[in-house]
Amino acid sequence: MKNVLIVDDENSFLLSLLQGLDAYATDFNTLTAQNGKAAVEVLRTSRIDLVVTDLKMPEMDGFGLLAYMSKMHPEIPVMVMSAYCTPEIKEQLNNLGAFTVLEKPIDFYDFVEHIFAELHAVSKGYIRGITLPAFSSSLRWKRRPAP
Repeated sequence: MKNVLIVDDENSFLLSLLQGLDAYATDFNTLTAQNGKAAVEVLRTSRIDLVVTDLKMPEMDGFGLLAYMSKMHPEIPVMVMSAYCTPEIKEQLNNLGAFTVLEKPIDFYDFVEHIFAELHAVSKGYIRGITLPAFSSSLRWKRRPAP
C-alpha cells in the first residue's frame, strides 16, 4: 500500500482533505503533519511514496521541507499546494525539484488525479520525470573507457 504524506498547518483544511481521501483508503494511506518539522519526523519513521506540502507553515516551512527532502529523500516525489504562488516562487520550486504546483483553493478531484498520477509514475519507474531506462542509458554514455 502506498503512503501519501500531506503537510499543512491549517487543521480544518487537513481534516477536510482526510475526509475526502477516505474514499480512496483502499488505494493509498494518508498521513498528515502540521509543519515541515513534523513531516521530517514522519519521513524518518515511515515509508512515504508522495509528499504534498503547503509552503507557509510555522517551525519549518515548505521550502525548508523541500530542501531537506532534496538532500535526504530525492526519490520521493513532491506536490506543492499554496495560495501564494508567484512566478518567482514557482521558479524556486522548480529549482528544488517540485514539479506539480496546485494553487489554493484546490479542486479536490484535480488534487486526487494528481496524487494518482504521481503514485502511478513512481510505480512505473519514473524518478522526478525521468524514466529509469533513460537514466541508466545516460550513465552508460558518461562512462570513460578503461585504460
